[in-house]
Amino acid sequence: MKRFLFLVALSVPLLALTGTALAVGPTNIERTLPRTGQRGTTVEVIIQGAILQDPKEVIFFRPGIRAIGIEQLPDLKDRNGGPIQLALVGGAFMQQQMRCKFEIAPDCPLGEHPFRIRTATELTTLGTFHVSPFPCVDENETTPYTNDTLTTAVPVKPNLTVRGLMYGRGTRGDVDIYRVPAVAGQQLTVEVDSARIADNHYGDSEFDLAVRILDEAGRELAVNDDNPLNLQDPVASVKLPRDGVAYVEVKRSVYQQRDSQYCVHIGTFRRPMVAFPAGGQCGQKQVVRLLGDPLGEFTESLDVPTTPSGFDYFGNAPSPVTLRASSYPNVLENPQPGEPAATQLPAALNGIISGPDEVDRYRFAAKKGARLQFRVFAATVGSTIDAKIVLRSVPADGKPGKVILESDDAKPTDHDIFGTSFRSGAGLKEMMDPSVIWDCAEDGDYVLEVLDSSGVGGPLGVYRVEAAPPRDNLFFVLNSNVFDWCEATRTTGLAVPQGGSLMLTLFIMPGQGGRFPGEFDFVAHGLPKGVTLVPTRVRGGEAYWPVQFTASADAPPAGAVITLEARPVNPAIKVTAVCQQNLPFINHSGGDAWRTVRLDRFILAVTEPPPFSIEFQPPSIPLVRSGGLAIPVKIVRRPGFEGAVSLLPGWLAPGVTASVPLLLPAGKSEGELRLTGGPNAPLVTSPFAITGSTVRDDFSDYVGTGHIRVTSVPSLLTVAAPFVELTSTLLSIRRGERKKFVWAVRHNSPLPGPAQVRLLGLPTGVRIVEPLPVLTQGVAEIAFEIEATDDALLGRTGELNCAVVINAGGQEIEQRTGKGALRIDPKL
Repeated sequence: MKRFLFLVALSVPLLALTGTALAVGPTNIERTLPRTGQRGTTVEVIIQGAILQDPKEVIFFRPGIRAIGIEQLPDLKDRNGGPIQLALVGGAFMQQQMRCKFEIAPDCPLGEHPFRIRTATELTTLGTFHVSPFPCVDENETTPYTNDTLTTAVPVKPNLTVRGLMYGRGTRGDVDIYRVPAVAGQQLTVEVDSARIADNHYGDSEFDLAVRILDEAGRELAVNDDNPLNLQDPVASVKLPRDGVAYVEVKRSVYQQRDSQYCVHIGTFRRPMVAFPAGGQCGQKQVVRLLGDPLGEFTESLDVPTTPSGFDYFGNAPSPVTLRASSYPNVLENPQPGEPAATQLPAALNGIISGPDEVDRYRFAAKKGARLQFRVFAATVGSTIDAKIVLRSVPADGKPGKVILESDDAKPTDHDIFGTSFRSGAGLKEMMDPSVIWDCAEDGDYVLEVLDSSGVGGPLGVYRVEAAPPRDNLFFVLNSNVFDWCEATRTTGLAVPQGGSLMLTLFIMPGQGGRFPGEFDFVAHGLPKGVTLVPTRVRGGEAYWPVQFTASADAPPAGAVITLEARPVNPAIKVTAVCQQNLPFINHSGGDAWRTVRLDRFILAVTEPPPFSIEFQPPSIPLVRSGGLAIPVKIVRRPGFEGAVSLLPGWLAPGVTASVPLLLPAGKSEGELRLTGGPNAPLVTSPFAITGSTVRDDFSDYVGTGHIRVTSVPSLLTVAAPFVELTSTLLSIRRGERKKFVWAVRHNSPLPGPAQVRLLGLPTGVRIVEPLPVLTQGVAEIAFEIEATDDALLGRTGELNCAVVINAGGQEIEQRTGKGALRIDPKL
């Protein structure tokens, strides 16, 4: 795979989405203005979207920003007085807006700050805001083409962030040019944020910008479109040749007739592109060389985080170089070309593929049965190479032996990234870097080779291979799991009403090569006051499981950032739990995201009391395989609430389904929710509760925006083997004849009560003569009396089965069983 294959693909015009796309409905936050502010300042922000009534609090995932002065603004209206329809996505619209001030602390971390808004009744979809180290000003171009020449360039001073707009109007693409004072020998660096600050959930190449630095005569000093550091957000840096002025030109790589926001950082800051080594050992100091700056490399001593993770080095730049913190020491490549570095694993192997034919080698010993993970970080940390690894045995003569393993690119799950789609690999650097598990088959020495599969190499061809036994990590994933992977509050919105409860499904993914810890309990950290996690024990190996939070009636409405821990039942088992939610922005049909906001914690909010509560009769009998169970449900309406309510299980065990939601219209408060057990449903007992949602008239049902959800008190549901199995032999009957159709009964477990049996699938012209047989415990066979009329369809029918209907404890369970055949013959 060539190094810039996916970057080049970003510059190719893509098919524009139209209003005929599948209606997915609105998300709460569609636009945040401005997109960027300087740390140490207070910025007035307007947030626009759908169903943003009564905003109460803005909750950030990271520290450093506080929202004050929240107020509702008048609704947005189109020329006809209605909401503003978003043409790219059917059903999406903007109508409500709010204003507040973001107080940005002087020590606020730079870069992206995701947030959610707590309204009176819900927790919104995700929004983002970005923090710059520089003063921020607006471009203030009111019409296109007013600053697209050197003579009309906007004058700016260095170390400034300009918030600009790329117009998509007119007959040609917009160009924005800025004039900067130039000092001979001084560094001029330009970084553009476009894709990284986009808050469009759908988008195209309007976010693919290019930048040029020009001298006073318009001659090109530096140019960039795509790069390994920031992908399609360009960056250029140059040592200025003379005093005077220089120009910064920002434009689109491909003309698009759609407006898009950008920020351009113009300054004298250093701009390294990658670090070597690209990480260090947890909790220690690490001296690194920063490479790629036009004024030459320089060194920094960095504090490595105490836990294994990625971490950032900003220096004085607005965007970081990414590094790795690992639990094991660094090993550097052998300076003698081709000679393997003697290595003791586990270790982090670090080198630079500086030429097209260079291969770095590391020799190590391994024992039979050893399990090692080789995880590469090259593109991930901004390297220019497409790293490939090859593992060879070392025979007695010491020469390179046979290839045991080779790997080039990766899937997202190879790097423990779950819950979103990267169909073409765009926007996810990790997919360029291999990560594999190797099980050693015999004692011996081995050599790991690292090379550039694109055959280029270069001075920025840094790589890092973390070679160690795989970690037992569990990833708790909130998955939107709807069309195009857009965020859906109905599956991820952790809004718990006062005096109520909410259940959501959490996906449980082991890290690459990791093991499930067996049974474990969830433990929540950081919950708001008055909120508790309903305890449930997770079975070992489950791919998903419910989590339910309850807020007391006096819990203060508030939001908080929370994390979840996995506490194994066996205390000897150690496992690290990581929360994860990955949400695509600048998305395309099918969920082909250019960029994704990646979260490692969740936000939970306490909202106002719900307009209804749910009561149901806990199942007194098990749901059997190939059977159905009717559960009586009742909603208790608060005074004044008469709206419709949609009811579904808050979570269903594998193999159990609820075919359609139970809809209780206005004026109705009781009904039955029907469950079906699959023929291979696991025979287990699982948590069970029912979640109700208010209903709206727009498309918001699909994503859940604007709905109030509440879950009942939990119970348990048991899936059991069928009570009975019925079998029969082929029966032939002539037209005009009556016969008994006999079925043998095999009892698997005691019947909880008498059961009526219905024969299903009879052909046209054949009827059952009542009464229907009743099945009780110990009965060995039952018989239906059937009659074939003169109009009975001749021939063989082989799709007959029986419905066994049992009433016990006020609940009805239906089991399907048997497979019978009937042949209709002519009259004699």
